[in-house]
Amino acid sequence: MTVVAPAHLVDRAGVSRAAYLVTTQLGWLFREQETSDIGIDAQIEVVDEADYPAGAPRRGTGRLLAVQIKSGTSRFTKSSELGWWFYCDASHIEYWKNHSLPVALMLFEPESEQIYWQHVNEETIVAAGNSYKVFVSSRNRLSGACRDELGIPARRQTDGGLVITKPTRGSSVRQADYELAGAIDLLVASMGKTLEEATPRDFRFAFAAQLRALYRRAGAPKVDVLSVKTGYEVAKLTAYLEGATHPSRGRVVAIVEALVECAHEKGIKIPGYLMDVRAWERMWRVSDRPGMQKIVKNKARKGASPS
Repeated sequence: MTVVAPAHLVDRAGVSRAAYLVTTQLGWLFREQETSDIGIDAQIEVVDEADYPAGAPRRGTGRLLAVQIKSGTSRFTKSSELGWWFYCDASHIEYWKNHSLPVALMLFEPESEQIYWQHVNEETIVAAGNSYKVFVSSRNRLSGACRDELGIPARRQTDGGLVITKPTRGSSVRQADYELAGAIDLLVASMGKTLEEATPRDFRFAFAAQLRALYRRAGAPKVDVLSVKTGYEVAKLTAYLEGATHPSRGRVVAIVEALVECAHEKGIKIPGYLMDVRAWERMWRVSDRPGMQKIVKNKARKGASPS
């Protein structure tokens, strides 16, 4: 008689639930790894999100995430106020860090049938004595709302061997504040306003101006080309570039990397600081949060350099 361990059933439920949510909520492709479990349970492919007619087939992008799925209530015992810590040994961390694809960790909670996720990288891995831990936020519930954020590492995979460098966090912050300070200074001067009179709306326009500057440096590609590369609608991309709509952080990253990719295809060299994803994320946060805008106003007033 075949004996089926309860843990096996829970593990299978977790993989099945992940497959269901990825395909129905994200509209992406889910490919379970049928070989023995050595650290990766599935691969997820990002699918083009452009506005297709109802019922029309959508376009795969070839941008992939490797996924490790852990299931069971025991995964949710080491909690904090905002989520859960997942503990693992050094061999798992080494395998994930050396994987050819970006890796995401997913935790399946059987009672609620919810799945929560986190990217596994140098920023999320924390040493814990002889082992390691990764924090999975309760806000990172696997649903359609996380499409942009979850897909960021996959969208960073570029064609033709292009690698987007990632400077240190400190240099990225300094560069971002310097660039945005210059942009807001020029904007308010053109409007006959002082820095103190700059509004959150002005910061968003300044951020859009930075996006347009990169767009021009990339050879001003057709917006429908960007739509194909990012999966975002032409109208929305146009609104982002014009400053009529403020994009999400995930969309900013996807747009920047699509523009860098366009430049690469045309043989246009883009300065390293314009390919710094952290700097763009910092500029987005400042333009989206009035409390942080005081810092940039002070830097604009002092004319601080990024060095």
